[in-house]
Amino acid sequence: MNRFIQKTKTRIGQMDLLSDMWNIGFITEDIADVVKSDKLHIHWLKHNYTDRWFADPFLLEVTEKQIIVLVEEFCYKIRKGRIARLVISRPDYVLQDMKIVLEMPYHLSFPVICQKDDETFVMPECALSGELNLYKYNPKTIMLEKVSEVGHLPLSDATIVTFKSGEKYIFSTEFPNPNGNVLQVYPFDGNAMTIQPKPVAEISFPSNIARNAGDTFYIGDDMYRPAQDCNKCYGNGINIQKVTKDGQFFSFETVKSFHSDNPNYSLGYHTLNMKDGLIVVDGHRFRYPRTVKLLQAISRLLR
Repeated sequence: MNRFIQKTKTRIGQMDLLSDMWNIGFITEDIADVVKSDKLHIHWLKHNYTDRWFADPFLLEVTEKQIIVLVEEFCYKIRKGRIARLVISRPDYVLQDMKIVLEMPYHLSFPVICQKDDETFVMPECALSGELNLYKYNPKTIMLEKVSEVGHLPLSDATIVTFKSGEKYIFSTEFPNPNGNVLQVYPFDGNAMTIQPKPVAEISFPSNIARNAGDTFYIGDDMYRPAQDCNKCYGNGINIQKVTKDGQFFSFETVKSFHSDNPNYSLGYHTLNMKDGLIVVDGHRFRYPRTVKLLQAISRLLR
């Protein structure tokens, strides 16, 4: 975005006509077929909100009639992320209910879901606070209740990774460079739900594809990690990486990349998760795409 658009963006101020917006969508194909395909066939969420958006989806419950998702909710007026619970009609992907389940003074996002002792816990990103905390999901109050601190580290989009050997780790990038090329691997205690303060490995990628894009998953005996492609911009695309481990040596091989070919979400994809045969993703575009096109056209004339 050149100098003219940057100046225009500053003048627009709180109207923020050049801001992004996100939405979530669903894929019904099997993940093994998705990894082999060249295109994501997405059923986008239908809702009437114009003052906020939803991103970073994690599936909480999937039935024949409903899909329940935890997401980052971002209201333009509030200007920070909160964790929301969405109830969606599965036959037509229409939003039925939205409730904020966690709000903090800091920005919240990426509500990773984990199960322990038949209870549901959530570990959202709150990197600006310098902490990674664990919350229990209370299905009666439909709220998240803080349980403990996982670690005092500025981790971004941290995920809990369980190998078939039973070993558990947290994969994460860190502030101040969460969209860079270095991924940290921390040992994770699944009983205490805490991490060690120092990583056992730091993986450097040849480009900015270190940040997590969702939970790891298995196809057969092979583990895969969704990773964000942040080379062009934040949330530019999703890479599917095959993960292998030999002792304390971790390797990642990109086997598939997905970038948006959908004009309604032209800026890219950003998250991929799954549960009970359903895959959820998100995509983004400019909030006012016609305004951006107009500004870009004016900018070209003024060159």
